[in-house]
Amino acid sequence: MEKVLFKTAQEILSLIHTQKISCEALAQQVLEHIKRYNPSINAISDLRPPEEILEEARQKDAAIKKGDPLGALHGLPMTVKDTFNVKGLLTTNGNPSLKNNIAQSDAELVKRLKAAGAIIIGKTNLALFALDWQSTNKWFGQTNNPYGLDYVVGGSSGGSAAAVAAGFSPLELGTDAGGSIRVPAHFCGVCGLRTTESALPMRGNMETPNMIRTGRYLTVNGPFARNIDDLILITKVLWNADSSFAENPPVPFNSSPKSVPSTLKIAYSKTIDQIPLEEEYRIIYEGFLKKLETPTFSLAEQAPKMDTQRLTKLWGKIAGFDFGAALKRIPLKRLLVYSFIRSKYKDKLWAQGMSKGAVSTPAAYAKSLIEKDDLADHFSAFFDQYDAWITPVSAAAAFKHQKTGKPFMINGRKLPYTQAFVPFNFPSTIPGHPIVVIPIGKTKAGLPVGIQIHGKKWCDGQLLQIAKRLEAFTDGFTTPDLLNPSA
Repeated sequence: MEKVLFKTAQEILSLIHTQKISCEALAQQVLEHIKRYNPSINAISDLRPPEEILEEARQKDAAIKKGDPLGALHGLPMTVKDTFNVKGLLTTNGNPSLKNNIAQSDAELVKRLKAAGAIIIGKTNLALFALDWQSTNKWFGQTNNPYGLDYVVGGSSGGSAAAVAAGFSPLELGTDAGGSIRVPAHFCGVCGLRTTESALPMRGNMETPNMIRTGRYLTVNGPFARNIDDLILITKVLWNADSSFAENPPVPFNSSPKSVPSTLKIAYSKTIDQIPLEEEYRIIYEGFLKKLETPTFSLAEQAPKMDTQRLTKLWGKIAGFDFGAALKRIPLKRLLVYSFIRSKYKDKLWAQGMSKGAVSTPAAYAKSLIEKDDLADHFSAFFDQYDAWITPVSAAAAFKHQKTGKPFMINGRKLPYTQAFVPFNFPSTIPGHPIVVIPIGKTKAGLPVGIQIHGKKWCDGQLLQIAKRLEAFTDGFTTPDLLNPSA
């Protein structure tokens, strides 16, 4: 029987629809692969009972044989990040107080995946409180990079990216507030899309029982895949235009190749905030930019104007307000939030913003949102001039497992822990535009690296088509050496 685990989602679906592989046989392959490799990678945090998965797969096979209408993802096994409610499975949100929380219903996006025929087989690991660039917690443990077990997978959607890279799932669903999709995609050599803010509903995601639902800003949902075509496939499903649901985007998802011009105006930045890239990443990154010097691209070293320190604090104020709302019964919450961020991440500026936001008055919070709107206007004007803006994703490739907050050594110099990520991700989160990450190469140690491609708000489909054009200048997804799909 053909091994299909590292084929694209569309290739696998074609095999299902032409009955060259049954949904049951595919599910069995996935379960055996997870059983073999997840103990070392630890991307899967909760898995449905195998017989339950296989029975659902048999039902999918029966539907094919009967000639029933098939959804876009019919029979495709999938996992989702452990922030999305999946009925009957754990949802912890990276919160130790929720380590035994069983979801009673599905998140809205999980419903859409299931309606399209996907078989949700389990959940993927994440960072403590979904707030770090490595995915480790005390109850599910440490997730390891499929390209090198001594290295991190990124966070907070690290288990999600690792699951796709490891062949556990051809598609994934994650979240991103400050790089939580982008950094894991970069570290694990897969594609990830941070969608336009508010494009995909948050209902049933990042919810805590008996607490009000927050996270209306900054945090967005988005998929992972092994190539851009698969990102387009799953984004179409998630972007559901069902008018009966109140939180649908106000524009259709247009991913036609004709939606982008034949010659693209591409802005790029060699770094952010003058932070030096690790030398190998810099060489790969600048080499990729050199490949784009063709008649089909008009390149310019330009970027939206932004004060990264001010925007880091603004990010903290907005996110901190949500933390404050969630901690409303706890006294001294400003001090608690400040102490947690300052002691764990060693970032005074971020801690100040979070703690100030935690006790913001409604007027102060409204003022923060006005600043956010102003930045969104500035970015929109920038994307009236350029079709896309390319940037690095972080200061380096994946790093070895270490204590959160410990500084990095980049090119022989010490770089504070958060400075390897925050300037590359927090400021560009605030305006709410879509951002896609694609892999562009590997370091000598075999670790993948990627780029961020930023685009205009509500033009996620067009951005994905631009990313597909750029993907043609890369080697695309490559199977980790640790995994042998033919074994």
